[in-house]
Amino acid sequence: MEYGNENRDLRLHKSAVHGNWSTASRIFAEDSEALTAKIFGFEETILHVAITAGHSIEFVQKLADKMTEDMVGIENRGGNNPLHCAAMVGNTEAVKILVKKNSTLTQGRNCLNATPLHYAASYAHKETVRFLLSVTRDEHPSPFAGEDGVRLLNALITADFYGIALDLLKHHLTLARGRDQYGFTALYTLSKKPRAFASGSHLGFCQRLICGTCCKHRNYCYSRWRCGGSNWWGSRRTPKGIQEILQLIENTMLMHKQAMKLLKILISEVLKASDSEIYSMLGPATINATRLGIQEFVAEAIKSFPYVVWHRDQDGCNIFLLAVKHRQEKIFSLFYQIGNHKHILTSLGDNFGNNMLHLAAKLNASNKISGAALQMQRELQWFQEMEKVVQPSYKENIGENGHIPRILFTKEHKNLVETGEKWMKDTATSCATVAALVITVVFAAAFTVPGGNNSDKGIPIYLKETAFMIFAISDALGLFASSTSLLMFLGILTSRYSEEDFLRALPMRLSIGHITLFFSIASMLTAFSAAFHLVLFHRVKWIAVPIGLLACAPVTLFALLQFPLLVQMVSSTFGPSVFRKQSQEIIF
Repeated sequence: MEYGNENRDLRLHKSAVHGNWSTASRIFAEDSEALTAKIFGFEETILHVAITAGHSIEFVQKLADKMTEDMVGIENRGGNNPLHCAAMVGNTEAVKILVKKNSTLTQGRNCLNATPLHYAASYAHKETVRFLLSVTRDEHPSPFAGEDGVRLLNALITADFYGIALDLLKHHLTLARGRDQYGFTALYTLSKKPRAFASGSHLGFCQRLICGTCCKHRNYCYSRWRCGGSNWWGSRRTPKGIQEILQLIENTMLMHKQAMKLLKILISEVLKASDSEIYSMLGPATINATRLGIQEFVAEAIKSFPYVVWHRDQDGCNIFLLAVKHRQEKIFSLFYQIGNHKHILTSLGDNFGNNMLHLAAKLNASNKISGAALQMQRELQWFQEMEKVVQPSYKENIGENGHIPRILFTKEHKNLVETGEKWMKDTATSCATVAALVITVVFAAAFTVPGGNNSDKGIPIYLKETAFMIFAISDALGLFASSTSLLMFLGILTSRYSEEDFLRALPMRLSIGHITLFFSIASMLTAFSAAFHLVLFHRVKWIAVPIGLLACAPVTLFALLQFPLLVQMVSSTFGPSVFRKQSQEIIF
């Protein structure tokens, strides 16, 4: 590739980006200083540019061979040597070439006082981190000690490299009590990682089911389901899609295990400090974990240092007040595992005069709940549960807004009730229309049976056929199910829509309506398939198979579209309460 009369720096840059060695070598032959020339505003050498381009490792190797050790270590305007750039982009092959050429590059510091290892961890390049850990020397100023070491540990935690973080902590335990350049401890950084723990994972229903099975039968699952091995179908290979799911589950479970181990080590090391240091390190981290709903973190903190339950944030909220404020039911479930101190905890309020019931009365709909009606239901569940745990006199206390909790709840949730009413009515109207259409179809089909009737007695001609009995039963079930569904949806449309209706009455009617509507559609399509078979089976013997398969398509589609909402609704209405003791263990 030729670049005409462009200036030298531009030609150098383009040759490095495109990996064009012939052009670069001609430039070096023309100008002996081109090899170390600093190009454009970032003042990078051609080696910096080639490494960050990343697609031509042969070009980087030829450049390194042509350079001396000192040339390889030239820094750009930000103080980054080429190894910094390679670590930043995760170019592990280039990292190996550079370290082999000049091993002192691993100790280089840029204007931010960061080593290449810090950059590799910050940009989450695991293979590059592993290699740099093996070649970076623990010498003054060490990247593994003091503020720099904590900075590295925090970067590893942020990147979800918990196994590597454990290895680092094993050799440098004092990092657990240190702080990075911003004043953050490793414990506080871990408290910002809800996905690292089981309580914060977002696996799908099937993934959680398999994950739960693996937790109970870990050895069997790992030996039978590990990717590339045999599966539950015997000697056949695991399908690729299932391989990916199982690999995701295995990686997730491993991450949970490593994060818990890291948490326990960090807390045990923090507890070796003085009382004031323990509070300053464990308290803010536990408060942050509470806001994010990391149950394992909070439970371990309370069990290890019970007095952390009295720690307050800047608004005067302790762990359980924050759990109510941010609607973290998994954290509040720990309240039921506390002994006599629970009565003291429920008597506390924040700096603004709000007790636990006031915080439950304030609107804070969870983003984990879909639909305004279900959000209103969960808000009611929170308020009613707080009414049970606080002292009766607290129900009449006036908070910062000048209202008692009950009035505050009504005022805060007025718009949510209106939105929930609109959502319920729109849903019921749409579904009632479908139910009415199904009623019309199955009612008419009952009087126009396939094949007709005997002209003398009016008996259906195909009465003795099995397919006719399937038609008749399915048609009757479709009529009864669709009628029930229509009545449920009409009940929703004529409801009073008071606050309490959202707790049980409205979700129950909507659940029954959806379930019966599904059965009515399935029955209608079954009746149609049976009737179609009766009409055509004399000419086409195999007609039942394709018609049956096609009839399954709309039923399956309806189930897939409505099943997630239905499961959530049934679970929140009829399932076990979210406010319950998770374990018999007393943690405080």
